[in-house]
Amino acid sequence: MCASVGASAVVGFDAFDSDTVQALHRAGAHVVLPSLPAGAPVMHPVGRVQAEHLIARGHRRIGYALPAHEGLLPMAEERLQGVAAACTDAGVHPPLALGTSLDADSAARAVAQWREHSVTGVCAFNDETAIAVLAGMREHGLAVPADIAVVGADDIPTARLTSPPLTTVAFDMDQAVERRAMAIVAELSGGREVIESTKLDPRIVPREST
Repeated sequence: MCASVGASAVVGFDAFDSDTVQALHRAGAHVVLPSLPAGAPVMHPVGRVQAEHLIARGHRRIGYALPAHEGLLPMAEERLQGVAAACTDAGVHPPLALGTSLDADSAARAVAQWREHSVTGVCAFNDETAIAVLAGMREHGLAVPADIAVVGADDIPTARLTSPPLTTVAFDMDQAVERRAMAIVAELSGGREVIESTKLDPRIVPREST
């Protein structure tokens, strides 16, 4: 962390934990959004939405596809915690998390392990990782979603062009930006940030992969 920051507000895509918030305040930031209450677990809602979608369709053994890129692992771990929480709430097995690169061979190895453990649905960190899982399944001659259902995240344009088209999680980014802007203005004006006003509202975009 730098000794100082030249900004009145620091805004992130995901919530900052309390230690990071305090460090940024000490470094000179007046507003840090979004933030979590002290002691609250860092848990991205995307993973929960993914897992709940699969569980609602009868899946009881869920896998999670982690990205190979180390820089993406912190966010991936947060999303994985959301998947795990949904599994706990539903009384199903905890997710089996495996890493995969963006190539068919790496994904095929992960698919083989999921099959060995009777996984029937996979939540992927993002759409690119999900597309790699689809490629890995083709290496084994498996059908989607009959053998394994796959759900991605971020709703990139390519997601609707995969075979089959990829179920994914989307966000209303315009709304998220507007909420954050309003929260920043309010807090810089002496108001109090409302965490709910800055959270993302992920939603499932159902397609043929689940």
